[in-house]
Amino acid sequence: MSSVYASWTGERPAVVLMCPVQNVSGVLKREILLGLEEEGVPVVVREGNGDAEELGHRAARLSPLEVGIGLDSQGKAVIHHRKLRRHQPLFTVHLNLRPEAARTVGTNAARLVKVVPFKTI
Repeated sequence: MSSVYASWTGERPAVVLMCPVQNVSGVLKREILLGLEEEGVPVVVREGNGDAEELGHRAARLSPLEVGIGLDSQGKAVIHHRKLRRHQPLFTVHLNLRPEAARTVGTNAARLVKVVPFKTI
């Protein structure tokens, strides 16, 4: 078994969204989840501490699909891929409580998995 899947306990492969336990906008989190759902890609939410880049990088390393999203308490979101360096995420977005931008983050993470063109944020 590959080391990518060794720690996976989910029922099926999914993108991992990692965010802090407290002080994260429930609205932004929900919109990211809806963006993934609209594209038909499963997601698992995990808790963690750190900035969006660190959370996204850890999420991508946990995901069997090798795609992770980090959302921090300042409203910054990143889309990360397992093969990218920690400080070089694919997308970095300062959501500033914009639900439509959060949904597009989820959509683009799903589209990375599906290998289709991204939406403009």
